[in-house]
Amino acid sequence: MTERPGKGWTPWKEGPVDLEIDRVWWAARSLHFAKLNVSCWFDGSDLVAIEHWGYRRPKWTMKLKPKDWQPLPEVYRIAREEEQAAALERFRAKQAVNRARVLKLTERRPTPAPAE
Repeated sequence: MTERPGKGWTPWKEGPVDLEIDRVWWAARSLHFAKLNVSCWFDGSDLVAIEHWGYRRPKWTMKLKPKDWQPLPEVYRIAREEEQAAALERFRAKQAVNRARVLKLTERRPTPAPAE
């Protein structure tokens, strides 16, 4: 799991991994193995990508796309983008509520007297 399986895989690369893997293996899901400092992407039960991080030198590789590969259908891509935008908006709204709560709590605190 920590080494490239062999033939049929891209050479090791550095840089952002999520977009590259999503572009080819759009149905893959990632599993993170913290004790190994490795993340693996699986499409069904097939290992399709490996990423090293943490104490390891950051690098990644993925399985080459099959000959009958099809890109993610446009309808699903748009739905996925809308879902991600909605999740981001929920996160921002929650952060705004938390900020307002913290500000409200700090308003009631007495200010300390200046030290002379």
